[in-house]
Amino acid sequence: MYYNFLRAEGTDNVYQITLKLFIRCDATPSQIDPEAFVTIYHAGGSLVGSYQFDRGSLQRYGATDIDPCIVNPPTVCYQIALYSGTVKLPASVNGYLATFQRCCRRTGLTNIFSNNNDVGGTYFTRIPGTASGFQANNSPRFDAERGAIVCAQNRFRYNFAAVDPDGDSLVYSFSTAYTGGSQSDPKPVTSGGPGATVSYNSPFTADQPLGDKVTIDPQTGLISGIAPRSGLYIVTVSAHEYRNGVLIGEHRKEFQFTVESCVRQVTAAMPDKYADCDGYTINFSNQSTVGKEYVWDFGDGSAPFSTTDLSTFPHTYATQGTYQVKLVVDPNSSCGDSTYATVHVYPFLRPSFNSAGLCTTQPTTFTNTSTNDVGNFEYLKWDFGEASLQHDTSNLAASQWQYTQPGNYVVKLFMRTEMGCERTITDTLLIYDKPPFTTTGDTAICHLDALQLNAQSSLAGTYQWQPLYNITGENTATPVITPRVDTTYEVTFTDQTGCVNTKKIFIDVKDELLVTAPADSVICTGDPISLSAIVDGPYAFTWTDLDTRQIVGTQRSQTIVPVRSTQYEILVTLGSCFARDSVFYKLVDPPAAYAGTDATICHGESIWLEASGGAFYSWSPAGTLTSPRQPRTLAWPEDTTTYTVTVTDTLGCPKPVTSSVTVNVVPPVPAFAGNDTIVIKGRPFQLNGSGGYTYQWSPADGLSDPNIPNPVTTIDRSFTYHLKVYTPEGCLGEDDINLRFMAGPEIYVPNAFSPNGDGLNDVFRPLPVGITKLDYFRVYNRWGELVFSTQEYMKGWDGRQRGGQAANGTYVWVVGGLNETGQMVEYKGTVTLIR
Repeated sequence: MYYNFLRAEGTDNVYQITLKLFIRCDATPSQIDPEAFVTIYHAGGSLVGSYQFDRGSLQRYGATDIDPCIVNPPTVCYQIALYSGTVKLPASVNGYLATFQRCCRRTGLTNIFSNNNDVGGTYFTRIPGTASGFQANNSPRFDAERGAIVCAQNRFRYNFAAVDPDGDSLVYSFSTAYTGGSQSDPKPVTSGGPGATVSYNSPFTADQPLGDKVTIDPQTGLISGIAPRSGLYIVTVSAHEYRNGVLIGEHRKEFQFTVESCVRQVTAAMPDKYADCDGYTINFSNQSTVGKEYVWDFGDGSAPFSTTDLSTFPHTYATQGTYQVKLVVDPNSSCGDSTYATVHVYPFLRPSFNSAGLCTTQPTTFTNTSTNDVGNFEYLKWDFGEASLQHDTSNLAASQWQYTQPGNYVVKLFMRTEMGCERTITDTLLIYDKPPFTTTGDTAICHLDALQLNAQSSLAGTYQWQPLYNITGENTATPVITPRVDTTYEVTFTDQTGCVNTKKIFIDVKDELLVTAPADSVICTGDPISLSAIVDGPYAFTWTDLDTRQIVGTQRSQTIVPVRSTQYEILVTLGSCFARDSVFYKLVDPPAAYAGTDATICHGESIWLEASGGAFYSWSPAGTLTSPRQPRTLAWPEDTTTYTVTVTDTLGCPKPVTSSVTVNVVPPVPAFAGNDTIVIKGRPFQLNGSGGYTYQWSPADGLSDPNIPNPVTTIDRSFTYHLKVYTPEGCLGEDDINLRFMAGPEIYVPNAFSPNGDGLNDVFRPLPVGITKLDYFRVYNRWGELVFSTQEYMKGWDGRQRGGQAANGTYVWVVGGLNETGQMVEYKGTVTLIR
């Protein structure tokens, strides 16, 4: 609660008093008072009066100060109800005390005993009097309404500072909370002054509401320290107001702190050492929690380096030495973390080693060839890569290892110097039981030619070829041979360690080349063909069109599209040897299939289809055809249909050819002469036919024109006209109209009907004669309830009401419409329903 001095009126002073009541967001509407009763006392204790302040705004707040260490923090939500009013108080020597009481505080508070749900609160403010000279003062107020969630057993900071409108000095301290109100009188109209204090649960007190590790700065109001265990805590802070060293008054605020158990979300991580001694510049890597601030201290006296980037970055040291590096992550958070690493800066360590002997027949020798500029090697360790063994190691600078199985082995050499520099290098060795080398593959040569063979290896060694038959350079990697019969040559490769490997090469000596072209055949014009030769060796190929002498391909198999009947030659060569063969293709045009021209027929008619161009025919779809295997067939499609005929012939082209014809079917003609009707006797009547392109009425008796859709008839007797309508294609549709003549204009309505289902007089309907438009036809029962209604011409009532049969009896009807002159006419009457 706080006050503002508004003005002086004579001997009175006018103050505005404001109460800020903190309420949980889940409070029911009945728990949020629409008004608050503030009681004012003289400083000496006598009652001045009780004032009702209506609630103004209701503000909602959530927790904004949430410790970053908290995983899934709880939802903290509260409301502030503002009650404010103006009071006029006589000038007083000692001043006044304004109080408000309310019950009850929530249960489950950690530092206050509240399990019985009977602990209320008293909130007050003191207004100074004339004796102090500060009666025109404005009290301080706490405006920062930030919710707080802090991390249990971790360091935190929370700003509880107030502001003073007059600029007075404020001194902060923890203070006690008071009870007030009761379950029997939770919101008293007249509140007492601050009396009984709440009971604090040990070890908490009014001076230490958050335990002995949390304090408040008296100058700034900053609450800081190490939070207690998880729970809900009530904290009361007093702000003592001073002007020129004189105490004016005291202002209080209570607030709830939420303390939660924390799971560390921040981890500082980097390698524990940097010891490769590859230079003065070290590339530092950071494996810490992402999205935080990282502060590096490189241990060389340089300024700390702060960044939010996790990327690896360099730092250069000026001199040789061993340094301790510190990394602090999220330094301003209570859940920050730090880690250390040792950096060895003694350039340069240059690791390397040699190996010799890769054959399983003898040990492989390893020699350390590494160099170091500062200090001596203190430790070496070889790992020879035998995954199944644990003793495949050595600490000697020069070592040997006997591999018994060929394969790839990853060899590692770890080294450490007396200055702490450490490096590991690896190399993959291919261990073989036979030295690897490659040779010319099996091949064929012409008996007239020579051939150079080739063998090669990445290893140094010697080559020896056998047999010594028509070969020169038998002790080289590239001998020349001139065999005259099929021969298998064998080459032996020996590496410098005496390891041996042998390969064989078969030489197929050809004194005659065999080639066969495809058989002569007949093909269809425009079709591709595959020229494919059958041969007995790896030859070079040339296909030639013998008519044009043009080369058409150089592959064993070649696809072409001939444009005429022609002969193709295949030439195969192997060095100086060659052979030929040929094939003749006769081109025959495919059938010239023709299904006929598209046609149109009327619905229900048939049509002859006739195809040509071949010897054999097949029509589809066949369901509406009489002879689908004949060139001429009768079709009777019900809807527009496309018929496809497949034609083949006996001239040699095996390819079937298709052609299509579409038969358009005109739908049934919707001829309509009009509904049978009743005509006024002695008056002309206009017919209205529809559904076609041309019209023909018969007989022509009484018609103004029998060849138009809407002739006028002057016939004066009951008569039937027949209408024929034609589409533009000539398709016919027919319909009749029956005319009856009665005196009119009139609406004829029967006086009884019997809806018993016998087909006679089952429907009650009006017969309009000379009525151009029926507006309504309605039927009512004797209580005036509407049982039937329609605007449709010649539609009647079938004696049913609400899905059931209407009762026998008399019903009232009313019908209305427009006559020929456009006048509205209406008729009424009764009808008897008889079953």
